[in-house]
Amino acid sequence: MPGALLALSAPSYAEEPHSLEDTAVHPETGCIPWCWPVWQQRTMLSSTPLSATINEDTPSAWKSPKVHQAVLTFTRNFWAIDDAAQVDYIKKDRSDNDNQGRQLWLDYCHFNWSNWKINSTVDTVLAERGLDPYSVMKRLKVANLPDLATSQVALAYSGLAEALFGPESSTEDGIALKEPVRLFLYWIFLMPNPIYPEFLSTTEQSKCLDAEGIRAWLKDVDGLTKILTRYGDQESLKQLSEQREILSDLLQGLGIDVKSGNQYRLPKSLRQALSFLATQQDITLLTASIQDQLKLCDPNAMPADSIPQFDPDATHDCDFQWSEGVEEYNSMSEDDLWTILGLPEKQIPFFNLLQDSYGNCDPWTDHGQTWLKENGEPLALRWHQLVGLAKMVKNAFCEMPVLLMDEVGLGKTIQVTALIAVLSFYREFYSVHRCFPGKIAGKQWRSNSPNIPNFPVMIVVPANLVSQFTSELHRFLRRGAFDILPYLGTWTSRRTWWEDIWGRSKQPEGRRIIITAPKALESDCDRIFEANNLTPTKYPRQKTNYTSDASSTAYGRDFLLGLVDEAHNYRNIKKGYWAIFCLRSLCHTMVAMTATPITSRPLVSDRIAKIIVGTVKGDANVDVPSLYRTQMLTWIGIIRERFSGIVIHRNIWSVDYGGTRISGLAPFQEHNLLVKLYCHEVDNLERIAKDLVEEGSARAAKFASGSEWKKDPSRKLDVLAHIISWHLEHDGRPALCVVNDMLVASSPNPPASVADSLPCDKMVVYCAFPSSYTQVLKVLELNRIQTLQIYGKLSTSARTDVIEKFKSSQHDGPRVLIISNDSLWSATDEGQLIGRIYRPPQPKMVHIYRIVAADTQDVFLNNISFSKAAVLEAFTGATPSLRTYLLSALRLNF
Repeated sequence: MPGALLALSAPSYAEEPHSLEDTAVHPETGCIPWCWPVWQQRTMLSSTPLSATINEDTPSAWKSPKVHQAVLTFTRNFWAIDDAAQVDYIKKDRSDNDNQGRQLWLDYCHFNWSNWKINSTVDTVLAERGLDPYSVMKRLKVANLPDLATSQVALAYSGLAEALFGPESSTEDGIALKEPVRLFLYWIFLMPNPIYPEFLSTTEQSKCLDAEGIRAWLKDVDGLTKILTRYGDQESLKQLSEQREILSDLLQGLGIDVKSGNQYRLPKSLRQALSFLATQQDITLLTASIQDQLKLCDPNAMPADSIPQFDPDATHDCDFQWSEGVEEYNSMSEDDLWTILGLPEKQIPFFNLLQDSYGNCDPWTDHGQTWLKENGEPLALRWHQLVGLAKMVKNAFCEMPVLLMDEVGLGKTIQVTALIAVLSFYREFYSVHRCFPGKIAGKQWRSNSPNIPNFPVMIVVPANLVSQFTSELHRFLRRGAFDILPYLGTWTSRRTWWEDIWGRSKQPEGRRIIITAPKALESDCDRIFEANNLTPTKYPRQKTNYTSDASSTAYGRDFLLGLVDEAHNYRNIKKGYWAIFCLRSLCHTMVAMTATPITSRPLVSDRIAKIIVGTVKGDANVDVPSLYRTQMLTWIGIIRERFSGIVIHRNIWSVDYGGTRISGLAPFQEHNLLVKLYCHEVDNLERIAKDLVEEGSARAAKFASGSEWKKDPSRKLDVLAHIISWHLEHDGRPALCVVNDMLVASSPNPPASVADSLPCDKMVVYCAFPSSYTQVLKVLELNRIQTLQIYGKLSTSARTDVIEKFKSSQHDGPRVLIISNDSLWSATDEGQLIGRIYRPPQPKMVHIYRIVAADTQDVFLNNISFSKAAVLEAFTGATPSLRTYLLSALRLNF
């Protein structure tokens, strides 16, 4: 069938495009069947994926120019040979120079064929006309399927063409099918397409089948069973049932239980998680290792050197002039912190000794273990991370929650992972010694529970971060120490999760980590609770089905820790709020993580009006007073007092006990370039906004074409291209600055030599307004700058591929990554973007450029951001000044 589709897509069958605009946007829009509406609706594509140029319809696996060219070469060679030879040429086992392109095309068709519903459509049409295999054999009274001519399948061609391609598949008079469509249908029935899967003997099965092969076979059986049931073929159903029973036994032999049904249809993330479950041997070996560590942590042993006095029962009221929330540890060294934690080996229990700093290696795989032994770097907590761990341990024993608000790049994930490991170690330590180690833990866990209970951990992260967070847990925790189980989907889709999945783990419950997404918890909460948004502090009422269904939800058990990432997402009284609200009562300790403690938007009409006026008049000195300065700041002190003792907030400027910056990085450099627009831009500002915003990206692409751009260039994009080209030319070049409205090097010194061991310089471009994304991309292309792109509609796997390619790209590859995101109305949002780059193990100086157009709305948007930054400053008490250079350069006054 991939061969049939490829034959149909030959350029010789192309139709004339409907308009010149179609030709400009999609040069191959006339290629059939990709230009036919019914086929476009079926495939969700607007043009052929075989376009000579890479565009939005090009499959993600073909985005590389080299790979894309391999596919095009194969398809052109395919189209160049006779129809009869094409049948053999498409076979995947053929050995020639087109292997790569052929396999990519076959993989693409295989991946999409079921989504396009080709087979089901063919089956439906044949059944409607009594031309399906079983009807044919029954009518002709034969035991085997006859040839095409005898079967008279050609009688269904018109119906098949109409169903698959629509009316465009017929000639203008509607009497006959167009020749390429007829050949396509002939191809479908010509290629081998056995009705029954080939059954192997039991001996052969045991030799060549593995769990994945059996699952694939069982999936095929399900589809075939539906067809056989429809046509009442009881004999064949009986044979299938016998074969299925044999393979089910084989699955059991592989340690995979299928009696509860449909286990082979588990989502990929869950199947992968099950493959990482610790075996009894893993647990035994790890227990022996931990026992050795328990012996070293003698509770009666005194440290050789005295440490600062530490009273775990003291309240330590927060000093409101210092907002980091960990002031009691300010004078302690790393040795002191290890001592009060009771870990003389200076190592977190259950943690890996080595790591891949860039996260490319999974330590829970055999390959990862081998790689780490040869290339791994030591895994250790930095001073500020030990401080955060000590603070969270103390709060856990004092029955206080934690709001971990460290800035991006300071390692919130490793801190909470260490908390999980340490509390688990403390539990086992207490079982042996009847007390807890160190000086920070209390004499007992709770008044009604001397030891830490053997309860699991629940981690709530956004759905798109589940995979990333899981890989971070693998990076830090030793394989076999904990089982990590994803809890995703809706209640209906996993109502037996606790029996089928939870029951598979051989770990004690205290060594199990459940990682879930907000929607999954919301589904469980909505199933058994009825919340009232008018009373947000009152526990929701239990529904009538609570007793019967609670045990099948996350709210039917207790948890030791509840860890909530991106906690600011649950501040509004909606379903997510109630899901976390109900989870909180089930957790002995709660830790909320966020790098966005304050987020606000200009929602008041008066402010919007002033922005519009400023945009039209181009007046950069209009006073836009902050809404917070008159009212909100009066409440900041009260809010901070209520958060006293539970907030941990360090930033990139924070220092350790010795005065060294905790980030371990050299300060990044900010370059605020205030440039004047071209004269024609001011006059055309309103027209450009209409073209690029109201008419969308297609008009933007046309506007950014070579001829249009030469006539009406944009100063900001010219400056952007200049900056990128400057830094791409040589590694380690000095930054650019604006002098007399011209870009010049900030230092006359030649670039310092860059060590060969360091990666080459790379750039990330954030497009604050998605409507301008296409235009930015086109302008960089005109300047011959290779780019990679990440945008909203890109799948998680595709994004991962782009990031991996960006990380591995060298001087001759794309070293510019363009990321489209919503507009930055908040300085805290901007801080997160910077933190994605400026974080360990970043080995180079980081330059942050802001291109601000004078006398435009750019100035006002920056004004808004910095006004809200003042609120964040008041809340956290941060000491460094904010954007001093930019404020003076833009002549802004609050």
